[in-house]
Amino acid sequence: MRIIAAFCLLINTACFCYSQSKWESVSDSLGLESREKADLVLSKFDTMPGRKILYSLQNRDYLVIINQNDCYKEYVLKVDSLCNVLAIKEIDIDEGIVKTKAKCFLKNRMLSRRLLEDRQILMKAFDESQYCTEFITSMPNASWVAGIPSYFVMKDENDNRYGEYSLSSITAPCPISPALWAFLIRELSDNKN
Repeated sequence: MRIIAAFCLLINTACFCYSQSKWESVSDSLGLESREKADLVLSKFDTMPGRKILYSLQNRDYLVIINQNDCYKEYVLKVDSLCNVLAIKEIDIDEGIVKTKAKCFLKNRMLSRRLLEDRQILMKAFDESQYCTEFITSMPNASWVAGIPSYFVMKDENDNRYGEYSLSSITAPCPISPALWAFLIRELSDNKN
């Protein structure tokens, strides 16, 4: 009887390990697909030098931020399944700060403060030392996982990748700064239409 129980336990363990390894390979392949699509989107900005941050939701909506000499340009792109650009919108963060500073209304002061906070977040976001260099496609110790698929990467001028991950859009703990994550989500949702 003990032999049968041990044999059943062994089979259950083997099945569990096999199914978990299958799931990890599926998550890795989805991550690689996200990486390929992100590289196609970033290739549209190859003529623009500087470090770049890309954040995407469902490999369909992309936010690209380019840091050139401490100036930031944002682009929101919508692409189809073949990575053909359907729509692109340029957002100039620095220009927005100058325009809102010129106006003295309370609402514009609050907007100006938010834009300055966003600039601080971006200054920190381009610091490579805060990111890991591994490609994260799963977080077994995550306390919360929900939402749609998302992808993040920061690339330097030499195309080195930092902080790269392909996870659910709501994953706790977040592999990047929570302030940066909130900024990316807000910018993408505010500007994707």
